[in-house]
Amino acid sequence: MKNEFKMSLFAAPISPVKDSLTGRVSRPATVYPSREVTLQEVARLITGDPALEHLTRQLRLPLETGDKERFSELKRQTLPYVTPCGTFSYRKSDRLLAPSGLVVVDVDGLDSTAEAEALRRQLFDDAYLCPALCFISPSERGVKAFVPYPEHPGNETPAYISEHILGVMNYVEYVYGDGETRGSRKVDPSGKDIVRSCFLCHDPNALFRI
Repeated sequence: MKNEFKMSLFAAPISPVKDSLTGRVSRPATVYPSREVTLQEVARLITGDPALEHLTRQLRLPLETGDKERFSELKRQTLPYVTPCGTFSYRKSDRLLAPSGLVVVDVDGLDSTAEAEALRRQLFDDAYLCPALCFISPSERGVKAFVPYPEHPGNETPAYISEHILGVMNYVEYVYGDGETRGSRKVDPSGKDIVRSCFLCHDPNALFRI
């Protein structure tokens, strides 16, 4: 398997941070990448970066009291993120510099961390998907998988990439999505955009295929 998948890394925040008193923007959203990173670097960040581990623990604290709104706010304000589908000069679909050879699929709505851990392994072991990376989402109620697609140098247009995104999403929805015995799990439809951003969070047991 190709092991030099490259993507853009962005610093937080993904959306503007507003002053709670004035309502004015105190920190604008980041739209330019910090740097280009390989999949190996992303895996190292997720599994062993102390700063990311601290951020992940802090943003999960509101979930202990059921404050999902505060959790979502902290996630957008503090977590770094990547564009798994490739490198971009600006966070916009038409600013793609080079495709990574990966698409991302995000399964949400799981009932427990244990269910997320089990699904992380199921997705990673899926012979059809053969993900390069699987890790548990910031909420601990979802799993993100970076899935390779067949390379056709010179023909990896946004439309070609989008076709594979849709194919992977449909497969995961059909095999692992909601059903009579699967609760409320679902595939996040926002992954259809090639500039789809993926938050990074600490997962010491993330699964990475070299």
